[in-house]
Amino acid sequence: MAEKKKTGGLSVQAVVATGIGIAIVFVLKRFVPIPTGVPNTTIDLGEAFLAFLGALFGPAVGGLTAFFAHLFTDMTWGDPWWSWIIADALFGLAIGYSRSFLKIRTEPLTTGKLVKFNVLQVAANIVCWGLIAPLGDIWIYSQPAGKVFLQGVTATITNALTIGIIATLLLIAYAKTQDQNQKLTKE
Repeated sequence: MAEKKKTGGLSVQAVVATGIGIAIVFVLKRFVPIPTGVPNTTIDLGEAFLAFLGALFGPAVGGLTAFFAHLFTDMTWGDPWWSWIIADALFGLAIGYSRSFLKIRTEPLTTGKLVKFNVLQVAANIVCWGLIAPLGDIWIYSQPAGKVFLQGVTATITNALTIGIIATLLLIAYAKTQDQNQKLTKE
């Protein structure tokens, strides 16, 4: 097996994945938000791609991608909303730990692994969007609790569903490409 080049603790592949991930998640967050009816809360397809990326490349890529994509998105709308940027970075970090049990590049993807992935993402969504983001809004911005917890619950539900559907399908599709690559032989 070829040795991977490292850059500041991350492989070159992880750095490239982070850069590309930031760009894709930014575009999805900025240009494809789907309104929920709750102020400042959308169905965010970027979270599904973020979860997929974190599952492939781990916590550092997930956390960095989430942090910078959310920061850049907020900056294009106005001022950064730090409570949600921090919550997103923590979500990316948490979902990145699914890499350790999915092992999608080296092992077959099973239904059990997908169930674990979805249990992790639902739990991470509850903690990050249902607790950390609203509590941060209250603490940092003195926002009304009823408003921010409604936003947090809405984000938790929509993110969990979006990730549960889209990220799961992306993982299944990616796993099929890995199975095909493992069957190729050198002539």
